[in-house]
Amino acid sequence: MSKKGFLFGLALGGAAIATIAMKMDDDKKSELKAKAQQGLADFKDRAIDYAFYANDAAADFKEEAGKQFEDAKGKVADFADQYQAAKEADGGSFSSSLDQATDSLRSELAKVEDDQGDEDDDILIDSAAAFGTDEATTTASEAPAQADEQPASASDDQESVADQADDQPAK
Repeated sequence: MSKKGFLFGLALGGAAIATIAMKMDDDKKSELKAKAQQGLADFKDRAIDYAFYANDAAADFKEEAGKQFEDAKGKVADFADQYQAAKEADGGSFSSSLDQATDSLRSELAKVEDDQGDEDDDILIDSAAAFGTDEATTTASEAPAQADEQPASASDDQESVADQADDQPAK
């Protein structure tokens, strides 16, 4: 619908302009033609000006990007020189200084562990006592032993239930 409406409006506008142009005298036609040519020339001039503006902006951007790149390249080179000088001043490599730092950290941790001693400040929660059940309480050392005694699979469970059924006398 919009294409048909646009084409209809374009045709109607063209017909109206043609009708007006036919009814104008020669002086008005030449004046209208001169204004149209002047408008077209102004449009071309503006387009050329904007093209020059865009070209200047692109050149400025390229120049600024080049400066920024050179600055960054210089900073990286300076950092590399500083690193190399520090490396030569230490007389060792980066890995040896890393090893030294690791060893000092290990010795600090050993000191802290020795200072703490064997104090057992762990908090143990007894679920049977907390919930008021009559089952025997288990300590933290017994809990792993009980976990190891659990059957490994469902088939082991079924075998133990079948063994218990065989042991009970029939009624």
